[in-house]
Amino acid sequence: MKALHSRASRLALGTAATGLLLGAIALALGMAEGAISLWGFGAACLIQVLPAMSVWQRIRDGLGNSGLERERLTLRTVSHLLRLLALGMALAAVLALWEDRAMQVGLSAQGLAALALGLQAFLWWGKRVLVGIHPTLDLDAARTRTLLDIAALLLVSTLLGRWFPWADGVGGLALALRLFLEGRTLGKSTTLPAAACGGCGSGSGCG
Repeated sequence: MKALHSRASRLALGTAATGLLLGAIALALGMAEGAISLWGFGAACLIQVLPAMSVWQRIRDGLGNSGLERERLTLRTVSHLLRLLALGMALAAVLALWEDRAMQVGLSAQGLAALALGLQAFLWWGKRVLVGIHPTLDLDAARTRTLLDIAALLLVSTLLGRWFPWADGVGGLALALRLFLEGRTLGKSTTLPAAACGGCGSGSGCG
């Protein structure tokens, strides 16, 4: 069990580091090019750094009750932020489609999307074996799957954008819908159960 906790801790830190790196680059590049799907993806990655660090802290505390309220607050905050982001992206995408605004991103955006897809796939694959151990780890894996989904949508959007100017607007709407659903799911997950003492398998008590 300690080996699994150690792996989960490394993956949580990797998720936070990946979110910061991809998020900052995608947000800056997306704002510079006016690409809705790109800056939306970047913002989503940065938002997900908060729960990743919360998971890392929970693992350090033994996945007991210590820090449970902090995690619930983090989930509520992230839930609201994702839904606000989704709303902003949807409005921007609808406006771009309404104005028939052409958008073609460069090779740098396509390369970033491909890199993001590969990194998120690696993280999600590593977290699959942790599902079922603890609700916190289950939610962490689900959030990574969401980032994997939107990375795939981003890649498709950037590739189609080479031929279809409306691809970024449609891709922005698709990302917005996926992020809104994720925000709603996280909102329902703020009632994380308290751990029974010793039930987390850490052998260190619940704290």
